[in-house]
Amino acid sequence: MLWADIATAQYINVSDVQISLLTSAAGKNLYEAFGHSAIRVRISSMGYDTVFNYGMFDFSQPNFYLNFARGRMNYCLGTQSYEGFVSSYAYENRGVREQVFDLDPAQTAFIFEFLENNNKPANRNYLYHFFLDNCATRIRDLMLKTYGGLVLPPAKENLSYRELVYLCTQKHPWGRFGIDIALGLPTDQKTDTYEQMFLPDYMFDAFAQAMYNGRPVIKQTRDVFVPGRPAVPPPGPITPMVVCCFILALSLIFCFVKKGVKTFDFLLFLVVGLVGVMVFMLWFFTDHTNTHGNLNIIWALPTHLFMAFPLLTRKRGNFTRKYFLATTIIAVLLLITWKFLPQHLNIALIPLTVSIALRAFWNYRFY
Repeated sequence: MLWADIATAQYINVSDVQISLLTSAAGKNLYEAFGHSAIRVRISSMGYDTVFNYGMFDFSQPNFYLNFARGRMNYCLGTQSYEGFVSSYAYENRGVREQVFDLDPAQTAFIFEFLENNNKPANRNYLYHFFLDNCATRIRDLMLKTYGGLVLPPAKENLSYRELVYLCTQKHPWGRFGIDIALGLPTDQKTDTYEQMFLPDYMFDAFAQAMYNGRPVIKQTRDVFVPGRPAVPPPGPITPMVVCCFILALSLIFCFVKKGVKTFDFLLFLVVGLVGVMVFMLWFFTDHTNTHGNLNIIWALPTHLFMAFPLLTRKRGNFTRKYFLATTIIAVLLLITWKFLPQHLNIALIPLTVSIALRAFWNYRFY
């Protein structure tokens, strides 16, 4: 459908066209923890009620998982019926809210034509970036173009990208733990209102207070679906802190028990080394800009992957002993400077870093 067809139809009043923002609540899975945004275009007299959704992707695209890992994930704009959109979130027990934009005919035409053109096969794909280019930021930027002199409210809090992610992952401690390990220094950059709108809920709040020519840009807000119970269950008892404290307890026990100590030390430094390799790869060999400058590499040295194997032998060379002395010093310095680092490191890593320092010193001192 073309806007020209609508605008020239004698039985259609341009004011009959309603464009609104749909904001869905978080779901139970980690990838649903940040909510979702979409645009609804409704022309009641024509029975047209379509949702334009920038959160679509195709599992069958070539090298899907490789592109995802390398930060070259293609998302696309897709459409679905309004009823289908709402029912899918109602089925998942996720709330949906709607904000109707106050638009003049020219602005309405601009949005409709933009979406229709963007939905063409040649235009609908885009390179996804969690913070800079996602389902919410695409709508944010479209509305800023539409209104021109749109005035956004000041940010309520001076939060970093990481702190914003923390607010969304309170019930996903393992997801938060993994995100903290994978994301580097750029994630600790402080954000303003515009940047915070990468999160659907923050975009909802920003548009609720946004002004254009002295008038609110939202003329109506309503709850489309209100869940009867929380959509996200509370986390289980096995958290990263519990696991890391358990590793620390084993590290202390193996200072006095010799049986199995080699296997424990081998597995500890092997796993930490594998994490270090992952951090290194995300930093230098992907397009994920927020994984660069990752200070987790201080405790997760990639070289641990190779130096774990000498721990299985009875006698260690002088190089191995010096290596674990250096590891001890690095881990202790990290613990001392923890609060002063420019990057926030997950608190559960403190007992793990203590374990690394303890077992590294033990292997230096007693072998």
